[in-house]
Amino acid sequence: MTVDFSTAVEGGDISALQTQKQNSAYSVFKDPSMKLLSEYYTNSSDFTRKSAGAEFGGSPATGLHLESGYIFSEFSQDGFDDILRHRLFIQGEKRSSESTGILASLSGNFYDNDNTNLNGGASIRYFPSEKVSAELSYRHFDIIDTVLPFNNIIYSHVVTIGPVDLNIRSDDYKLYLLYAPVPKVSFAGEVVHGDYSDGNRKNSYMFDAGYQALDNPYLRAAYNYFYLDIKDPAPLTNSGDHVESAYWDPEDFETHTLRLEYRQDYRKHLSVGAEGALSYSPKSDGLSKTAFLFLSYKFTEQSSLRFDVRWFDQNKGIDRQGTTDRYWAANYTVAFQHRF
Repeated sequence: MTVDFSTAVEGGDISALQTQKQNSAYSVFKDPSMKLLSEYYTNSSDFTRKSAGAEFGGSPATGLHLESGYIFSEFSQDGFDDILRHRLFIQGEKRSSESTGILASLSGNFYDNDNTNLNGGASIRYFPSEKVSAELSYRHFDIIDTVLPFNNIIYSHVVTIGPVDLNIRSDDYKLYLLYAPVPKVSFAGEVVHGDYSDGNRKNSYMFDAGYQALDNPYLRAAYNYFYLDIKDPAPLTNSGDHVESAYWDPEDFETHTLRLEYRQDYRKHLSVGAEGALSYSPKSDGLSKTAFLFLSYKFTEQSSLRFDVRWFDQNKGIDRQGTTDRYWAANYTVAFQHRF
């Protein structure tokens, strides 16, 4: 297991399990590998993202790991023309010492609406001890990739076609801290500031506290607090007579979440995991439910297949104008990996 470069540098999600295992994950580099991936995401706003791609990775030198690949994505939403995208990327990590690593990425996005963007990011990770880790990162990206393809998009706050239509990008600055004072107990915090290309600003904060109750099966309970503020109203995007905000733009939005995570390995070949969460949003007085399930099967020591399905349902939400109706989202990813 290695550092997930898309999580570290290009805006994937950091799950509780990833957070807890970052220290051990950081210290090991993969053998050369190939991944074939696909995903499907849809929500009650009639937005859909479909993606498929291939990634290749290897370690050409001691302490250096590189990955490159291609991803094709289709973005669609009722009332708007579909938009297609080709994405090429290269990313890598260099371990400068036992406790420090530098990660960097570079990618090109080519849309069929004539937009072309060069994106990238850099991150420094520091592990002074087994109990403490820190990450400082910068990322320039299209905000539709706030969560990149094949990561957990369920909690993403940018899930409409507007940012693709208007070609909105962001410069994000992030500080992430993890502290595990005793075995099985962990605390994590994250601060993100984003400057959007449309002149808007984003600030978000996250705090997570968890306790691992069991090792086998893995069972962990956690509390999470999340805050998001978008300074100004989002610009409008339109197609014909259809007009809407380009992206979700809440003021002083916050949620409190209780989460339970489970994982069980069956013999050498099969792993099953699940996660359930219940969230409360004070501003809308809304409740949301989340359920995740994954299955991972190892055909051989070199080849494996993983399937993830995720579901989110909220009885009422909040936007710039006030409370909103029920919102739901669903997502699946499939990943085949072969190590050489």
